[in-house]
Amino acid sequence: MTTDKIIASMNHVVVLAIIFTLAGCGPSDERIVGPYLLTHIDTQQDMYLCYELPEGNCVGRIQKTVFAVGWDDRYIVAKRHPDSDRKVVQYFFLEMAKDSHYADPSTSVTGPMSEESFSRYARLLGLPPFTKTITQLE
Repeated sequence: MTTDKIIASMNHVVVLAIIFTLAGCGPSDERIVGPYLLTHIDTQQDMYLCYELPEGNCVGRIQKTVFAVGWDDRYIVAKRHPDSDRKVVQYFFLEMAKDSHYADPSTSVTGPMSEESFSRYARLLGLPPFTKTITQLE
């Protein structure tokens, strides 16, 4: 094997190694509205809603496993399965005007609650509908 062929083979190996390394790295983030992200670190079972800080960190607002969200200019609504238990569905809403970088989530997040309680709040406050569902987690 010539030196050129060896170098070409090594280049292919390096490129493949980089591709496989990058494919497995980092969280999956989806911006919902403003500083709010739907994200997970390892698996989708870890999906949660967070508030992105200016330096790039993300502070949890509604913990895993969030599988549906909706939003408007005032509220974010979310459904989750606590502890990845698909038999249990909990409902939340977040009032964005009450939230900030380092605010305690209890000041802006209401929940968990049942579907019945959530429906009452939805009628009373005009909460937005759920517009994004992650069917693999539903």
